[in-house]
Order: sequence, then C-alpha cells, then structure tokens
Amino acid sequence: MGTRSVTAALCISLLSAGAAGYCYTRADALQVQGQWLMERGTAQAEDYANRLDGTAADAQLKTFAERRAVLGRAHQWQRGMMLGILASVLAAVSAYMLFLLKRLDDQLVDAMGELRPSSPPVHVSSEPTPAFVSSPQR
Repeated sequence: MGTRSVTAALCISLLSAGAAGYCYTRADALQVQGQWLMERGTAQAEDYANRLDGTAADAQLKTFAERRAVLGRAHQWQRGMMLGILASVLAAVSAYMLFLLKRLDDQLVDAMGELRPSSPPVHVSSEPTPAFVSSPQR
C-alpha cells in the first residue's frame, strides 16, 4: 500500500474523467443532430399541411424514426458519461483514502521506532517488591 496504489487510483480517475468527457462530446453531437432532425420533421409537417401529399407524410415519419434512433444513441453516450463520472469520483476518493492509509502507516512505523530503546536494557533486580506500601496514617 504505497505510492503505486495512489498513483494507479489517480490514473484510473483521470482516465475515467477523460472517457466521460469523450462521451459528453459524442452525446452532444448526437443531440445537435437530433435537434436538426426535429427541425427537418417540422418543415416536412408544414410541407404536408400545405400540399396534403402522402409522400411528405412518409418522409416526416421516416425523419422521426431516424431522430428516435439518433436520440437513443445519444442516451447511451449519456449513460456512459454518467458511469465515467461515477468511476472518476470513486477512484479519486479511493486515491485519497489510500493516501491517508499510507500516511497512517508511516506514522505508525515512526511511532514504533520511537518506542524501541536506544540504550542497552537495564537489568532489574530479582528481589520481590512488597505488594502494599505502608503509608502514614492521619
């Protein structure tokens, strides 16, 4: 549990954030395309209202089906974006927790080093000590 684990968690966090950013750009492009298809469908609806031609209605239905497929793909990219954000945040929190654990481990190692005696041990006499010590009565 050293700096490699913290570095790995930070790398995973950055990769996940990058993946979330990529998913955002893809979802945004598909949203723009879906908006354009909606405008196109509206124009086809106005054309149908003016001419009452069945081919315009069929073209409008085809455009709306295409828009639905595009927006379905956009929602998939949005889900990927949310998963990327979640993974990035979890990896960042894990990196922080690993950093704190490393600091705690270092502090424990330092504390154990201070408890070890630096001088040779003092020999204790083998005389029994009294269990109770008398004290003056008042």
